[in-house]
Amino acid sequence: MVNLMVEMEKNGKIYIPKEIREKYGKKFFIIPYEGKIILYDIPENPVKDLMKLGEKLRDIPIEKLKNDINEEAYHDIR
Repeated sequence: MVNLMVEMEKNGKIYIPKEIREKYGKKFFIIPYEGKIILYDIPENPVKDLMKLGEKLRDIPIEKLKNDINEEAYHDIR
């Protein structure tokens, strides 16, 4: 897949090419981040995806997870 440049239409629409829609789906979160816009695809079954992610975290103590999340959130707001 090649990097593509798209332009927004006057009404705010952006055309997403077929090959990208086929690979990532038709629904995206729009995330403004550090002066950029990120499109993050929404999975067909988010609960299933979260369960898979949770399996990877199974061996990490919950307190460490909480501390890591808090540190990252604190860093993001500064």
